Amino acid sequence: KGDKLNTMLKFGSDPEFAAGYEIDGVLNVLPPAVLREDYNLQFEQNGRHPIFKKYGDTFVHEDGCAFEMSTPPVYNWKDMWETLSDSKERFSAEVLSQFPKECNAKLYSLPAMKYQVDRWIGRGPEFQLSTVFGCDPDEDVFKMKTRCRVLDASRHPWRYFGGHIHASGVPEIESAPLQAIKSMVLTAGLASTAYTDVPSLEKERLFLYGKPGKFRIQHYPNGETGIEYRTCSTRWTESMELAEKVFTWAEIGLKSLLQGGLINELESLVMDDAKKAILSVDQDKAKGILAYIETRI
Repeated sequence: KGDKLNTMLKFGSDPEFAAGYEIDGVLNVLPPAVLREDYNLQFEQNGRHPIFKKYGDTFVHEDGCAFEMSTPPVYNWKDMWETLSDSKERFSAEVLSQFPKECNAKLYSLPAMKYQVDRWIGRGPEFQLSTVFGCDPDEDVFKMKTRCRVLDASRHPWRYFGGHIHASGVPEIESAPLQAIKSMVLTAGLASTAYTDVPSLEKERLFLYGKPGKFRIQHYPNGETGIEYRTCSTRWTESMELAEKVFTWAEIGLKSLLQGGLINELESLVMDDAKKAILSVDQDKAKGILAYIETRI
């Protein structure tokens, strides 16, 4: 089964990035709508997600306050990371650098960034998606009866950025998606917490996002059904070292825990502690649980 997983498992991602500007040394989000509305940045119509750039099969589009990047699934997560990194650098140089008075020439990979409420309040319908949370609902594997609500964020002083991980191609993901998500909690979720270099911003994101069991079931154009694990922030897109921790553990989760059946035992042994570690951004506790899981695989 391990060999089968290594040849079939595919990862994808649609991480969120921020354009930013500094006021008194504080980094603030620049909503993408500013560049469309105030500076006539060219874009391709795409409903709620206008597309600004295409780099091969990778799209950079607007998602509320974020520039979201969509990449095709790959068998080697390192290829995906390189594609994201290259597209991020190109977009920063080709697009953001055109607006030096409005923003820095860089897309930021931060879990949370300040948002200047007073500057953007009342800017009209094009800014509407920058002022709400939860317009695209997700689910929580630990609270399946709770449904996501759309929240008014027009006066909320922070915005948050996810690095959601898609996985497909393995029969067990399709037949047991909730167990697949739980396997990701005990691996990718814990690793994202354990090894982040910005724990205070990860904690800030937990105001609404980044809860341990957040997910969506995805039905892809090729007919496959997969999972989207939504707990991890976008921080892994900044660092190959962090990405290696997260995706190496994700592979362990979907190989040893899900396909190997270990999740059925570990769930009762360490899941409660894992949830607490993620919710409190307790890096020592997260590393300790991972160390224990490593002894079992």
